[in-house]
Amino acid sequence: MKTTFRILLALVVILVAAFFIFRTPDTDRVEMVAKYSNDASQFVDDGAGGKIHYRDEGNKDGPAILLIHGSSSLLQTWEPVVALLGDKYRLISLDLYGHGLTGPQAEGDYSADANITAAVKVLDTVGVEQAYWVGNSMGGWLSWRAGLAVPERVSGLVLIDASGAQIDKKIKPYLGARLARSSIGQLLLPEITPKFLVRSSLEENFAQPERLTDELVMRYWELLRFPGNRQATLARGKTPREPEKWNEIGNLNMPVLLLWGEQDKVIPVSHAKAFEAAISGSKLIIYNDAGHLPMEETPDQVARDIGAWIEGTEAINGQQAELEEAG
Repeated sequence: MKTTFRILLALVVILVAAFFIFRTPDTDRVEMVAKYSNDASQFVDDGAGGKIHYRDEGNKDGPAILLIHGSSSLLQTWEPVVALLGDKYRLISLDLYGHGLTGPQAEGDYSADANITAAVKVLDTVGVEQAYWVGNSMGGWLSWRAGLAVPERVSGLVLIDASGAQIDKKIKPYLGARLARSSIGQLLLPEITPKFLVRSSLEENFAQPERLTDELVMRYWELLRFPGNRQATLARGKTPREPEKWNEIGNLNMPVLLLWGEQDKVIPVSHAKAFEAAISGSKLIIYNDAGHLPMEETPDQVARDIGAWIEGTEAINGQQAELEEAG
């Protein structure tokens, strides 16, 4: 009996010691805001006890583009595209709830409706009535959901490796997402989030992992540990995704561009084909040298195609307006 007790006590001591050795505490809020905000960064009160971090950049006289990042990402994922399109377009980006410098939603609401409301709040704050919603992964899901929920605020949709398609081929979550859904992950991830785990998850998202810089990995790792974000990640994973909304996607009444990485292991090209089949008039472009994050891996291609598509869409809208005036 004494031997068993000693063994159990030793195990408890080892586990406690391991916890303190491998624990990765939250980053400092003030330090992170200073490090990862820039001159364009602003914070708007969301009316529910939180503040949404957003940026309003580029040509204020150009067509407005609202950039929506994916799960466990942040608005900086769009920086390469912003730099390439800023001369011609107004580019508005935000950190969704539980991400980046926005931090957790005060009431723990990570639903599509809550995030769409936050995005619309940002548009209202900067005085933009309607924008092209450009979303990646979960951000793509939020964008097409916004096309259904608030179509009057959406000029068009650009869905980049978007989630939400309901097809037989299942999605294989990346390592971090798989751990977050497990019982042990739910217990440990709010306190233990090693940098190698973040790097491994990002490598699964990249077609060519050598493009992944230490600076980028550090940014993801530090902002994942922004106070409250890890707990929000777990809460978000338990939030219903309302798969039945897929049945309404054919009701979208705005132009839709689909951009996809051919080597996407997270949301395969088969999902892109499902979107293309379900949305009448949509246009699909596939990048053979990109994975789940084309805007970070091959931003030149993404910026070129978004710019050309919006230019064509604006020209068509202008012609229709002229015909209506003449009619």
